[in-house]
Amino acid sequence: MHPTVIKINTQQFITNLQSIRKQIGPDIKLCVPVKANGYGHGIVQISKVAQPYVDYLAVSCLEEGRLLVEHQIHKSILVFGSFDDEQIPELINNNLEITVASQEKADALAKYCASKDTQCKVHIGVDTGMNRIGVGINSAKELIDFVLQHPRLELIGVYSHFAASDGLEPTLTEEQIQLFSDIAEYIKRQKPSVICHLANSGGVAYYPQSYFDMVRPGLMSYGYFPAAKVTYGHLSKIKPCFSLTARILHFKTVAKGQGISYSHRYYTGDTTHIATIQIGYGDGYRRGLSNLGQVLIGGKKYPIVGNVCMDMLMVDMGATGEAKVGDEVILIGQQGEQEILLDELADKLNTINYEVLVGFNDRIRRVLVN
Repeated sequence: MHPTVIKINTQQFITNLQSIRKQIGPDIKLCVPVKANGYGHGIVQISKVAQPYVDYLAVSCLEEGRLLVEHQIHKSILVFGSFDDEQIPELINNNLEITVASQEKADALAKYCASKDTQCKVHIGVDTGMNRIGVGINSAKELIDFVLQHPRLELIGVYSHFAASDGLEPTLTEEQIQLFSDIAEYIKRQKPSVICHLANSGGVAYYPQSYFDMVRPGLMSYGYFPAAKVTYGHLSKIKPCFSLTARILHFKTVAKGQGISYSHRYYTGDTTHIATIQIGYGDGYRRGLSNLGQVLIGGKKYPIVGNVCMDMLMVDMGATGEAKVGDEVILIGQQGEQEILLDELADKLNTINYEVLVGFNDRIRRVLVN
């Protein structure tokens, strides 16, 4: 088997969910997004762990929702993304809750349900400032009225999505909260049971006024914050549950002045020990970390040198570094007193932690550990 493994600390993941629950209180529903392969943690594995602690799971598309149903996930599942008309039968047959973001999609659902004498559960997506998908504010009430009045469409929820809840643009976020509050008030007068939801991880961490009836913290559930880490209260217990480990595939002595890896973008400064690790950009470990990344071997940090290859990368352990084939290597996580942080990799790649997490593909096994 591939010696590179993503280990998921299930107890820490559960602690994260319990901490969020304590933060929001018992009366607000908790929805955990598990789209993009559970933010890289493994969609099926992480959903099974999450199931006893959440009210909802959320996915991006039909295929992700169907996969959860096939693996006996019984929680309510919300599909965030839009849909093609030919996907409607499977969305309904799998009892997935469908996002409606336009009158056109509402009409398509209504027409299909009428033709098959069935119903479907929907959430209306409202655009309050993200300008991605969602019915516009000026048309939202009209669409809400249509869905409420249609006998084939069961309105379960209404939601919107923050554009900048990482705390960098508080004015925009506060404007979105106010716009959504108006929509929530309008719908509650007609059907109080409708679930109004807005808060993502940033909302949960920094804007408690955005909780409404349900929150949807994705990144935070997995142990990360979109901006400043909360160091007090319930959310202070949130920590990453993800670690990336590999093993040394080859270990050798290389003379001074020798080029390492493709294009020889690194040359040894002296006689040194080079360890080859079986992971590369073919697994999702980014090539942009060539000559930038670090690993932990024997509790010490060593630099990745030369270009990261598709299946392997090389580490310069220096003249005194000692290791043997099969030794454990930490690429993200802790070993001894040292730690490689996901956020450090994201900074080096000039990107966000989300992108790094979801980039690790299924060639790497996900293993649940306590």
